[in-house]
Amino acid sequence: ETEARPKSTGRNARGGFLSLRRAFRPSNSAVARGSSGVAERFSDRLQDNGYDPIVTRWFHVYSTWLVRVVSEGDYALALEQLSDALPVEIAAVDRGARVIVWNRAMEARGLSKAEALGRPLLDVLPALRDDKNLDWEGDLARVLEDRVTVERPRHPMGDRVVRVTLSPLEGPGAGHDVLGAVLAVEDITERVRAEERRLLRVRSDAVEDLGAGIAHEVRNPLNALSLNLQLLRERLEDPAASRDDLLRKTDTMIAEMRRMDELVTHLLEVSRGGPAAREPRMVDPIVARTVELLRGKADRARASLTHVPGSRRLLSLDAVRIERALHNLVRNALEAVVEGGHVVVTTRDDPHSTVIVVDDDGPGIPPEDRPRLFELFFTRKRGGTGLGLPLAQRAIHDHGGELEVLDRPGGGSRFVVHLPVEPSGAWSRGAADAAEVRRAEGPRTPDRRR
Repeated sequence: ETEARPKSTGRNARGGFLSLRRAFRPSNSAVARGSSGVAERFSDRLQDNGYDPIVTRWFHVYSTWLVRVVSEGDYALALEQLSDALPVEIAAVDRGARVIVWNRAMEARGLSKAEALGRPLLDVLPALRDDKNLDWEGDLARVLEDRVTVERPRHPMGDRVVRVTLSPLEGPGAGHDVLGAVLAVEDITERVRAEERRLLRVRSDAVEDLGAGIAHEVRNPLNALSLNLQLLRERLEDPAASRDDLLRKTDTMIAEMRRMDELVTHLLEVSRGGPAAREPRMVDPIVARTVELLRGKADRARASLTHVPGSRRLLSLDAVRIERALHNLVRNALEAVVEGGHVVVTTRDDPHSTVIVVDDDGPGIPPEDRPRLFELFFTRKRGGTGLGLPLAQRAIHDHGGELEVLDRPGGGSRFVVHLPVEPSGAWSRGAADAAEVRRAEGPRTPDRRR
């Protein structure tokens, strides 16, 4: 044996265990019979439910309890009967790291009990011995010397995926000498493969839905373009066709092309995600610009659009993406209200975040639609793409924020954006004003006083 192999300290546990295996008489051991019953219950649980890590944990607890309350002979028999009844692969070693228990599940892997007993554990488990990524010999030494438990919840072993647990067996009396260690190997291959198949199905379904949605959204403007091109051709052949009519057809085609361009832009935004390109910015100027851009839409809808500023905090933001997210939220609110309706955008600084609230007094969102609001291509609006809200949510999440959907008191909908404060704290108002002035003067390094 190499010097790195754990040495036996205290009483010779290896000799004690091996002699016990030869000396005990099963018929005289009530504890062993009780252990067999416990093992059967564990085994039934495994067979009923498949993989169950609780079984392995209780095996270790029960085996440690046995050594403290029964004689060595009864303990060895009880441990052997307990491990034999389990479908989990179990091996126990003494202080010299030599095998003293090798259960039936281990034998089913190809090596008999007679061939395994008395040999170094890693010699009879070459899959662990030859593992180039993990130091199993060092792990075994730590378990025996330092009383630690080593767990590998998902470990490749040949053509299998297993959960490996290596834990100490402590003896009775003060100090609880470590008598050996237990290795439990649970085959979780089918569970892992089933989860992989499930995830693959989910991804495949998502790709199919995405493809169907893209095809649907692109086909609509293409059909409109085709129809208007045919009409334009007919008008060009008609000498009496008015110039205004021709211009209207071309304007319609340009609008449809812009719609497709917007669709592609939104798809790229949703698919890319990733870290935002941030710089120190205040949210109120971004909100004010968004409201001003949508003022014409509000006027055409004969709706009231109001901005109530209340934030004085400088945040680290990607202004382009936040503005686009707010544009989608405010536009949706304007499209939800009826003539004479109201949309109010409010900002405030909470202790841990800056909050932007978009309120509308429209009909509200049906409860059955809420779980699907942020699904790609889900929309109830005529001509909608179903990309605005997913795009807004993605931009806000990439800033570490949250987007809430609530009922507005009094009726309507309320969308609440939470943008977190940087861990080091909010910028002072003076620093914020100075940074805004410098941004207006030109690109310089902002004063980052807190």
